[in-house]
Amino acid sequence: MRPTLAPLADLFRLNTKLFRNTLVGLDEVDATARPNEHTNSAAFIGGHLVETRAWMGRFLGLDTQAPFGGVLEHAAGLDQLADLPKLTAIRPEWEALSEAVSVRLEELTEAQLSSPGTQKFPGVAPTLLGGIGFLLQHESYHIGQLAYLRKYLGLPPMSYR
Repeated sequence: MRPTLAPLADLFRLNTKLFRNTLVGLDEVDATARPNEHTNSAAFIGGHLVETRAWMGRFLGLDTQAPFGGVLEHAAGLDQLADLPKLTAIRPEWEALSEAVSVRLEELTEAQLSSPGTQKFPGVAPTLLGGIGFLLQHESYHIGQLAYLRKYLGLPPMSYR
């Protein structure tokens, strides 16, 4: 692991675990519940996170396809979708993508990390390292939404363990 990437790799591992933990105790009915018509469900947010983790893989040079056809990568809300993925599909896709991206993070060189990214993101350096930081912040934002939905559904708080 490159020293410059180590803190972000730690955050990647933490997000991987926290995402799992936000889904503990959720069933397929819970996954479609919404506090109101202006918010998204856990199935939407979870599917979006899976597809954006696949996008992260592609950003890092992997051939990781969006498991749900890419419709959740850029969708802003439920009104843009006909169907949502089931938790039974979300969980294994998250695990497979997380493993692939984790391996790739270990392989990245300092030269690659400091090279220009294929996309620029707001608020970060226009490098591969900056892009990784932005994408992890994006994941953290949505993991917080999933943690909130747990409480809305009457479930215990998300665990950090």
